[in-house]
Amino acid sequence: MNKIVRHYPVDRLPDDLRDDLPSQGWVKIEFELESEPPKRRSIAHLAGSGDNVHGNDEEVLRYIRELREDR
Repeated sequence: MNKIVRHYPVDRLPDDLRDDLPSQGWVKIEFELESEPPKRRSIAHLAGSGDNVHGNDEEVLRYIRELREDR
C-alpha cells in the first residue's frame, strides 16, 4: 500500500477535522490508498435485545427525576 504523510497547519483543516484540536499548531496527516470503501458497521440490531439492568421504566424515570432535582 502507498502511504503519504503530510504536516499541515490546523487552521487550514476543514471544520469537521478541527474538532477537539487547538486553533493553532500543526498536525501530521497520513493517507493510505484503499482499494474499496470501508464497510459500515451498525449495532442498531442490538437495541432492546438485552435485559434492562437499570430496573423497570418507572424506576429509571424516578432516578432521572431525582438527578434533575439535585441541581
